[in-house]
Amino acid sequence: MSTDNKYMQLALEHAELGRGNVSPNPLVGCVIVKDDKVIATGYHKEFGGPHAEVDAISKVDGDLKGCTVYVTLEPCTHHGKTPPCADLLIEKKPDRVVIAMEDPNPIVKGNGISALQGNGIETSVGILVEEAMVLNRVFITNMIEKRPFVTAKFATTLDGFIAQRDHESKWISCEDSRIDVHKFRSEIDAIMVGSGTVRQDNPMLDVRLAKGRNPKRVVLASHLQLPLSSHLLKDENANENTIIYCTNEAQNIKLVDQLRSEGLNVKSISKNSKGKVDVSLALRDLLKEYHIGHIMLEGGAKLFSEFYELDFIDEIITYQSPKILGSGISPFEYIRPLHLSDDSRFRLAKTDVIDTDIKAVWARK
Repeated sequence: MSTDNKYMQLALEHAELGRGNVSPNPLVGCVIVKDDKVIATGYHKEFGGPHAEVDAISKVDGDLKGCTVYVTLEPCTHHGKTPPCADLLIEKKPDRVVIAMEDPNPIVKGNGISALQGNGIETSVGILVEEAMVLNRVFITNMIEKRPFVTAKFATTLDGFIAQRDHESKWISCEDSRIDVHKFRSEIDAIMVGSGTVRQDNPMLDVRLAKGRNPKRVVLASHLQLPLSSHLLKDENANENTIIYCTNEAQNIKLVDQLRSEGLNVKSISKNSKGKVDVSLALRDLLKEYHIGHIMLEGGAKLFSEFYELDFIDEIITYQSPKILGSGISPFEYIRPLHLSDDSRFRLAKTDVIDTDIKAVWARK
């Protein structure tokens, strides 16, 4: 491994430490090296807090002459919640700055690199760029697609079903898998379900089996067919964490007013050609208005199918148990029939054995 790769890998590992706390900002790590020794490290710890470069530079006395700075994302050049990192680097005068990837944010893209080079700082770009892009796949999707990154998660039997025909689905996966899901929930911004899942399962969608913050709970309920006693509408997190999207049809107005009077967040938006909530509008609204950068779909099959057909699924996580049903509900039960000759949209990125289950992560090609 080259020297640049070694120190950039360390910067990527530090960036990962911010997961679950920085969204909708990117994960960024920084390593400062002098005479082939690490003299400071830093990372972006929380949204609104110091950026990785600021965190690392704060641990060094004086300027950075004779130093090389490794940073996983192009230094910013704009005033947001914090001052521009490129300006700080120019002020501190390192000999060299090594950057894993260009910032996909159009406000920054290329400007940070140009600013450093224009002030006589040697700049290298593209070191471990693929690894950096995987690390910040959520942020890249937010910037380029203008919507949240979407992970579809479900547990299946060995023969591929997520529930019995009567919708009974507790519990397909083992307890350790459920704990793993709750850990992942603590790292994302929101969980989304359809109204059918609320009616059938009355889920809580929290992180009670793990440490961490509870994500927002988003419900697509085109006609507001939701039990008013459900956890998502009545528990202690309802007013703060639940967001409901319905269509802006007249028959919804009275119930919308009732739910809002109880402190719930209900959004009425345009319907699609099938008379349901326009998913693309809901996704854009979640990113723009609520700063939700990463959503996990947790059911049901109609929701998975709709997102698949709209090509909005960026990642699939499955937990396959050794149980066999013989018949049941498929996760993509409602998509138009496909052929085995059709190209797959996903590639196997990672597998893990969790007690009796096999966890698989499928990434977009």
